[in-house]
Amino acid sequence: MTTTTRRPRLSDVLYQDMLGQIRSGKLPAESRLPSELELATRFKVSRPIVREALRRLRNEGLIQSRQGAGSFVSASETRDLPIRAMASARTEIDVLPPLQSIEDVRKFYEFRLAVEGESAYWAAINHTPETLKNMRTELKALYDAVRGDQIGVNQDFSFHMAIANASQNQYFEASLLMLKSHLNFLIDLARTFSRSASYSHLQAVQGDHASIFEAIERRDAEGAREAMRKHIINAQQRVFFGRR
Repeated sequence: MTTTTRRPRLSDVLYQDMLGQIRSGKLPAESRLPSELELATRFKVSRPIVREALRRLRNEGLIQSRQGAGSFVSASETRDLPIRAMASARTEIDVLPPLQSIEDVRKFYEFRLAVEGESAYWAAINHTPETLKNMRTELKALYDAVRGDQIGVNQDFSFHMAIANASQNQYFEASLLMLKSHLNFLIDLARTFSRSASYSHLQAVQGDHASIFEAIERRDAEGAREAMRKHIINAQQRVFFGRR
């Protein structure tokens, strides 16, 4: 059987372009979008294509229509925008192979070291006040989850996604989204091991995240890369050997 991947439509491309402008702040909250005609002219597409892209943004709550005034970027833009919006743009075909062996898990951690180390590196260089605020918010949410005796899988993933978003490179974000099911499984596994350890041990694990954030905040790109790599190696050690 031959499997084919759906080709992106022009409306998908326009949607991603406008999403990028919203996420980067080129179209800030409460700003008015150009008219359908202006967008069609600017991007050299038909108005139905523009309407389809706007419909997707509207359905996801990223823009809102005001009668007689046009479309505006929503003021209630949430911190999970990259996850929510990019996930909706994925194709129906999931090309990521499953984790079926110990060797698969080892290779997965190798891939994480490469991708997330660089994601942290570029986040240190390219972060903005807004993306830094998002990282700080996600880090606090993770701390709160752990203090509440939760594993914090979703909060952990969201923190890593906030770093990818701060890199200003959509391919780091797309890579993490593709890896989400694998990441959540291994985060769950590693953090479950941590819960059985002492409180001081758990605090040391949480310190990994703080080290990553602090390096990014002070724009120490090399330090951020190394802090992220250390964090992933520590997680791998917990999964394979049950220790930090």
